[in-house]
Formats: sequence, structure tokens, C-alpha cells
Amino acid sequence: MTPQKTWHIAKWPALAWLETVSKLVALGIGLETAVTTLLANPTFALPTGAGLAQIILLSLLSLGLVAAIFDRLADREIIAMGFVILNNLGHWGMVLAMASTTNLGNAVWQFAGLMLLGDLVKIWFIKANNFTVRDYPQRTLYVLTGVYLVGYTLILLLELF
Repeated sequence: MTPQKTWHIAKWPALAWLETVSKLVALGIGLETAVTTLLANPTFALPTGAGLAQIILLSLLSLGLVAAIFDRLADREIIAMGFVILNNLGHWGMVLAMASTTNLGNAVWQFAGLMLLGDLVKIWFIKANNFTVRDYPQRTLYVLTGVYLVGYTLILLLELF
């Protein structure tokens, strides 16, 4: 039986911090949008068409982030754990905001665009640092990050309609 990891703070390279900063700005936008939207309009009315598709996509991406909490618990890395909690709050906040109004101004563009940028940096970080998570092959990280890249891209494209 392998001993359980202790909680620790990893030494993250610059590209990891660049990814984190991009996403933290996006998550701040998500949280701020949720708070201001829900205070102004605390009722929910799901949109139709492209808006509904965006909510479904963002909800699916958000569910993946709920699963990521358990992955971060296994790693016991303090910064990654704190970040995944903020990541969940920002994503679910945007889902709630999108479900309460159809006019979020540029918030969806900013949120999804910065998350997309962060994940592009993440792909670069994984490659440049030969990064892996536990015993998972690096390909798994590329596929999972690729799912988010496609999701954010689709959300941005749907914003055009």
C-alpha cells in the first residue's frame, strides 16, 4: 500500500502561471457577471437556440471541473486545489448568469475567450515541460484540454448568433 501524499505547494513554471492568470481573470469575470446579473434579475428563464446550446456546453465543461476536484484531492497540491474551486465557482456562476438573461454584454466573449487562451497556454505548458499527472499518459492531458478548447471555441462561435 502506497502512503498517502501530504498537502504541499508545487513549484510551477512560468507557463503554468500564465495559464493561471489568464483563467483567473476569466473566473473573476464569471463571478462578477453572476453576482451582478443575479442581483438585477434573480429569476431564471432558459434561452432557446444558440443561447441554450451555450448553457449546455458550459454546463458540461463545468461538470468536468467538478470531477477535477477529486483529481486535485488525489494530488494534494494546495494551489491547484484552490484554483479548481475558483474554476468551479466562475464556471457555474456564468451558467447561472446565462440562464437568467440573454444580454450579458461582452461577458461571454471575455470569459470564454480568456479560458480558451488559458487552455492554449496549458497545451504549450504540457509540451514544453513534458508535464504529466501521476501515471496518466501525456496524451490524456492533451485530450482533456482539447475538449475544453473545443467547448470554449463553440461557445464563442455560438455568441455570433
